[in-house]
Formats: sequence, structure tokens, C-alpha cells
Amino acid sequence: MKIGIKYCGGCNPRYDRTDIVRRLRGDMPGAEIVSAVPGAELDYAVIVCGCTSACADADGITGKHGRMLLTSGDAYEELLERLKQL
Repeated sequence: MKIGIKYCGGCNPRYDRTDIVRRLRGDMPGAEIVSAVPGAELDYAVIVCGCTSACADADGITGKHGRMLLTSGDAYEELLERLKQL
């Protein structure tokens, strides 16, 4: 599975955004984690925003099975559940 990650600019982070990706690498060892760019062929895209403003530009970033916008660290378990169901 190819998972694309797009970070926001980080101007107002309320949680450790990189920790989310570190945990994802540990919990999904068989997945290929790459930078998400518009038009990339991904199975799933994750937009990691540091706060609820969710201002990251995600135009053109999507995955074959969808995408998820994270605005808090609490959303990690939901992300993991979605990915494991694919």
C-alpha cells in the first residue's frame, strides 16, 4: 500500500505532526510512505494539519481509496482503522 503524506505549513501546530507519521510507519510496516503531491498515484492520502484551521493546500491530492484530513493527534486511531480495512 502506498500512503501519501502532506503536511501543513506548521504555523500553529497543536500536536507533534511528525509523531503521527512515525507511528504510522511503525503500525503499517509493509506500507510505502511517501510525500503526497498533486497527481501522484496513491492508495491513500493523509493531510496532516497542525490545528483545526486545516489550511493545507490539498488540491489534487487524493488516493485510490480516499484521503483523510487530520487536525489533531486524537484522529490517529481512526486513520489507522481506515487503513487496516483496505
